[in-house]
Parts: sequence; C-alpha cells; structure tokens
Amino acid sequence: MLRISNVSYRYKTREFPTLKHLSLHVAEGEMLLLAGRSGCGKSTLIKAVSGLLNTAGAGEFDGKIYLNNRDSAEMTPEEIGLLVGTVYQSPDDQLFAMTVADEVGFALENQGFDEKIIAVEVKKVLERVGLAGFEQNSIHTLSGGQRQRLALASVLVTQPKLLVLDEPVSQMNPQGVEAFLKLLVSLNRIYGITIIVVEHRVNELARYFPRLAVMFDGEFIYDGPVDLAWGKIGSAEKYGLREPQKVKLCRFLHLSRVVDETGKVVDLVKSECKVEKNSAQNKIKKDCSEVIVTGKAISYCYPGSAGDTLHEIEFELYKGEIVALMGFNGAGKSTLINLLGGLAEPSSGELNFLGGSVSDKAHEIGYLRQEPDLMLLADSVWEELTWKNKKVEKEVVWELLEKLKLENNADDFPLALSKGQRLRVVLGALLARNPKLLLLDEPTTGQDQQSLEEIKKLIAYFSQGGGCILFCTHDIELASEIADRVLIMANGKLIANGAPEFVLSDGRILSAGGLTVPPLLEVSEALLLPKCITVEGVGRYVSPSVVGRL
Repeated sequence: MLRISNVSYRYKTREFPTLKHLSLHVAEGEMLLLAGRSGCGKSTLIKAVSGLLNTAGAGEFDGKIYLNNRDSAEMTPEEIGLLVGTVYQSPDDQLFAMTVADEVGFALENQGFDEKIIAVEVKKVLERVGLAGFEQNSIHTLSGGQRQRLALASVLVTQPKLLVLDEPVSQMNPQGVEAFLKLLVSLNRIYGITIIVVEHRVNELARYFPRLAVMFDGEFIYDGPVDLAWGKIGSAEKYGLREPQKVKLCRFLHLSRVVDETGKVVDLVKSECKVEKNSAQNKIKKDCSEVIVTGKAISYCYPGSAGDTLHEIEFELYKGEIVALMGFNGAGKSTLINLLGGLAEPSSGELNFLGGSVSDKAHEIGYLRQEPDLMLLADSVWEELTWKNKKVEKEVVWELLEKLKLENNADDFPLALSKGQRLRVVLGALLARNPKLLLLDEPTTGQDQQSLEEIKKLIAYFSQGGGCILFCTHDIELASEIADRVLIMANGKLIANGAPEFVLSDGRILSAGGLTVPPLLEVSEALLLPKCITVEGVGRYVSPSVVGRL
C-alpha cells in the first residue's frame, strides 16, 4: 500500500535535510505506529506521503514514494487525497462547515454526487465513528474527542485505502483514547484499511499495534514488532518514546526481560525480586500550608446557555503545591481554569486570589491555554520570552531556553517550530514573568518523553520556589508522578479531591471521571501489595534480589 524508497528532503530554510534516505514498506491492511521525538521528521514524512511536499520550490526532494503501487509524483493531488485520508494533530485545523453532515458530505459534494447518495453515505460513516444522530449538530458544540471523530469521518467518507493520523488522541481523556483506538482497530479488521498513526504516547497506544517504527534525526532507528522494541531500542528517552509503565518497572527493577504484559511482569518480579509488603517508606508529604486561592460555591453559566457548566465548586490551592485537574472532555475543567485565569467571572460564588479578586491580581497569574499558538505574538523565540518583560535579565532568558531545549531556536520564528516546541515557547514566556500561580491547560500535548521530562523539571523548579501550579491533564501517569493532589471533575462538579495514590486507585472515581486504571495498579494487586500507581511506588515494596539485564 505504501512504499517509501530512499527518500530525502531538505526545507529551503534549513542547512541540513529533515529526512535522510528513508525507506519504509507498509503492506495492505497493516497497522503501524510511528513514533519519535519532536522535530525528528515525522510530520514532514506525513506531508510527503500526503503529497504536500510536491509543490514547486518548496524544498529539495529526492527518492520515490509509491501509493498502491503508483508513483505519487505522477499522481494529481486529488488522486492522492482520495487514496490517502489524513487526520491532523488538531481537528479544528481541517473542520470548516457549520454542521456535522455538511462537514462529512463536503468531499462527496465536491465530486458531484447526488444529494440523496451523500445523505446515505454520511449516515453510514457517522454510524461507523460513533456519531450517529449528530448530522444536524453544529460542529462547535462537539467535544474535542467528538471533533476528532468528525475529522476522521470526513476522510473516511471517500473510502481511502490508507489512513494517516497525526497525534489523533492528544486531546482525549483515557476512556476516549480507548474507544478511538478500538474504532481504528475495527476499521482495519472489518474494512481492511491500512492505518499509520503518529504518536508520542507510545505507552498508551502500543498494545493496539503489532508494528512500531521509530524515527530519530530524519532516519529510522527501529522498525519491527512492538513487543521486541523495548529490549532493542535502548535509551527510549533519547528517542522521545514514552515507554509503557510496566516496561519502565522492568528497567527500574533490573529484571532479566523487558515486557509489557501484567502476568509476565508479575512472574519476573516473583522470581527475581524481594517483595516486602510492610516495609515501605511513605512518600514525604510536601508542606503546603499557605492558601493562595479559595473557591467557594463557584457556578458558571455561559451566555445564552440553558444551564450551568460549573455547579457549586469548592476548593483551595496552596503555595508551592502542584495540583492536577482531570476528568472527561466537557466536564468543565477548561471553564474552571478560565475563571482562575481571569477570562471570565463566576456567575455565582466567591473566587479569592492572594486576598483579592483575580482581575486585581492578574499580573501574578500565568496561563498556558489549550491553544498555545494563539499566544504567540512575536517574530522570534527570544522576543516571546522578553515581550512586555524588558527588565528580565539575559542570563535568566538563556537559562530558560536551555531548560526548555530551545537554546538553538532563539532567533527562529515561533510559529515555524514544531507543535511541541511552540508549546514550550509559551511556557517559557510565562515563567519569565515569575507568576505566583501557573495555570496549564494540557501542557504535555505533543511532547515527546525528553521534552516531557524538561517540563516536569520546570514545574518542580517553579513549585520549589513557592509557585502554585494547577494543570489540566488527561495524562494519568504524569499526574501520578508530579501532582501533590488530584481534583477530578464530572458534569461540572468536583467529584474527588485528594492525594494521587488514593484518588487514582479508586475504580469508581476513575470510571466516573473518564479515566482508565493505571497499569501498575494491576501489577501491585497481583503481587498483593498496597495499591501502587507509579514505578517508584512499587519500588518501595519491591527490590531486586537477582540482578538481570539492564
């Protein structure tokens, strides 16, 4: 279905090629997971497959790409578009119609199909993606996960043979991710569609794909079975991979094999490790005693809406605290963060920040929105970090750039960077202002493992300096590792508020909040340990007694 033969590509503005002599064969009906760190060339490769690098003067292209045994250089953009359905990182980038039916039917309308035929096909494809009955809904009323399904439906309606998806689940809650991946598997098995998914979240997606290809610096460094990858790749962080937690546990305990199956991990631990169920040291609790934010009976109703989005929310945030805000898409998380960021005021209730109102203390708040691109205003990365903050010292800016791994991009135009790099630029601009409260809405979207580690260090550094962080996330692993407290929302209400190890190990809360069971909870229960949701948590009870392979 896809044959990439010795392909290289250099952008006009780059000194070195982004793609370097790449070759890849994907058979009809295969499912391939494509991973790699930000900037390694994944998006460029997708553009090449989709025919978007063929524009005259766009850059230097060498090699051949064959689609269904046809040379793509000899195909028209329309022919490539009908054969290859592409779903991009943000569904909003490719949705433009007013209603769901108009969006899905547009491609068939463009080809001159009769209205009755279009209506039948639209209904079929919406049933396929789980949006049956949404035909007349405005696309603006859909949740992020629903918009992603709509983007998928809009390309499926033309019956492509190859489906390419670029980080399709980056904005979905864990239950939504499961449902979407099961949908892709069914499309592959029932309709025989060849599927390539580009994702950083290998830890969550690996079990759905038999084959993994990993890119690094414009080349493939691994292409083979997923279950063999963990033992062969080596430094996953270097290559931007987010390994499954069970794989991380195998490395942490120096087990003789690196596997991602609960039963196999448990057997290895029992045979190679010492388990002490009552000797674990408790996690040191951070002293967070000074309240900086108080919310009392907060409710909010959007103008023109029939009902409240938030219902009687009550909470406190403390100096130096890291708090994760989690829940279903549409639960009200972003609405609550908007209130804290001063973009709206509560319809009722009281919101107090540092002894005053949010509007009075807005200069003490840094807010990274879910659409960070809308916050990029300057012509260079350096200007973004110093914009409206001319007094910041150069040494501070360089230190931030180094921590964000953007020191080589100081003079680059921010919007020309990768999605992950753009997000880090905005984060750097906020940190340069040294706020008291940092609000982060999905801060790990589009981040590879190495970039994620840098963001975690920055959050820890900000917290240690007394700053308070509230971050909205669907990433259970991230929340488990860095949060002092977890707030979970559902239907505009706060349904849980407590330490991660308690909140994220409660099955009823997880289900009600759109979350899935942490992988290591299964391992700890099988080993008859107290509930553990992190590698370090299991490590408090388990220590290597037989040294295996690193």
